[in-house]
Amino acid sequence: MKKKVLAALLCAAMTATLLAGCGSKAETPADTPAAEEPAETPAEGEGEEPAEAPAGDAGAMSFEIVSKGLQHEYWQAVKQGVESKAAELGVKVNFVGPDSESNIDQQVTQLENALNAKPTAIGLAALSTDAVKDQLQTCLDNNIPVIGFDSGVPDAPEGSVLANCSTNNYNAGAVAAEEVYKAVKDRIDGTVRIGIVAQDATSESVVNRGLGFIDKFAELAVADGHTATVVGNEKYVSDSKCEKTDGANVILDVRVPSEVDSAKSLQDVNSLLGEKDILALYGSNEHSANAIVSAADNHSEIGIGDDKVIAAGFDSGAAQIEAVKNGILLGAITQAPVQMGEKLVESLYAAANGETVEDIDTGCQWYTAENIEDPAIWDNLYGK
Repeated sequence: MKKKVLAALLCAAMTATLLAGCGSKAETPADTPAAEEPAETPAEGEGEEPAEAPAGDAGAMSFEIVSKGLQHEYWQAVKQGVESKAAELGVKVNFVGPDSESNIDQQVTQLENALNAKPTAIGLAALSTDAVKDQLQTCLDNNIPVIGFDSGVPDAPEGSVLANCSTNNYNAGAVAAEEVYKAVKDRIDGTVRIGIVAQDATSESVVNRGLGFIDKFAELAVADGHTATVVGNEKYVSDSKCEKTDGANVILDVRVPSEVDSAKSLQDVNSLLGEKDILALYGSNEHSANAIVSAADNHSEIGIGDDKVIAAGFDSGAAQIEAVKNGILLGAITQAPVQMGEKLVESLYAAANGETVEDIDTGCQWYTAENIEDPAIWDNLYGK
C-alpha cells in the first residue's frame, strides 16, 4: 500500500513539473519577435566602408573680394560674375572697392577689414602691391588663400597669392598697338606722336596694357625703318623695352594724371591734341578711353580717316561702345569681366578646398563698328 502511495506522489510531482515548463512557454505571445543576436563589432578598418570626406561645406564658406573700385561699369560686370557664381556654388561673398582707383589707402583699409572678417579666402585686385605686402604676409601666415584678379599682384610675398584670374594685359595692349599701327603706318612721314593716356602708373593691369602697346608699336615702327622713343611718365619710360633714341621720328608720349580724375585725364588728352605732330591716341582702360571720347566733343579731328587723329580704347561701357559704333574710336579691346568674376570664385572655391589652382587668362578681343555685334564680342561688353 505504501508503495502505491509513493508511486502516486512521484507521478503527481513529475506532472506538475511538466505543466510548469509548458506554462512558461505558452505565456510568450506568438507575435513577439525573437531577440536578435548582437552583431559582431567589426575590427578597425573592416566592415562598412568609411564615408568619403566632404570637400568642404560650401554654405560655411565666405569670400572677401577687394576690387580696385566700383565706380566703373567694368567693376559692376566683374561683381555680377562673382555674385552669379557664388550663388551657384552656395558660398557667401562680400564685394568691395575704394571710391577711386587712386585711393590706395582706402583699399588697404578694406583689405584689413576683409582679414578681420576671417574669411575662407580672399580675392584681390591690388592698386599697389607695395601697399598690401604686410596684409598678404598675414594671409600667408594664417593660411588664407588669396587669388588675384583683373591684374596680377607682382612681387607679392612668395606663396601669398596662389593664382591670378586676369587678361594677359601686356598681350592685350600689343593687340591694340597692331590695330592702330595698321591704320596709321602709311601716314608716318617725318616726326609723329602717338599719345598713350593711362589713368595710373601703379596697377599691374593698366601699366602692362600701356607697356604692351608701347613696345609693340615701337617694334613695328622700327621694323619699317623708323626710329622710336618713349617720353612722359617715368614708370613707362623706364620699364618699356623700346630703346630710347634721341631724335627719333616716332614719339610714344605717355600721360598719367596726378590722380584718377576724369577732368585731369581730359586735360591730358587735350594737351596731347595740342601737339602739332599728334597722329594717334590710345586709352588703356575705360576711364582713359572715356577721356578721349569726351575730348571728341570739342575736337572734330578725332575719328577715322587720313586727316583724323586715330583713337583706340580698352574695355567698354556705354560711352565707348557708342564711340566705336559712330566712328569716333577706331576700335577697342574688350575683356571678359563677367567671366573673370566667375573664374575668380571658382578658383577661390578650389583653393579653399585645398585643390591646386593655376593662373587663368580670361582673354581679350579687338572690336570695331564692323564686328561689335558678333555674339562672341557683344556678350562680353558691358554698358550696352
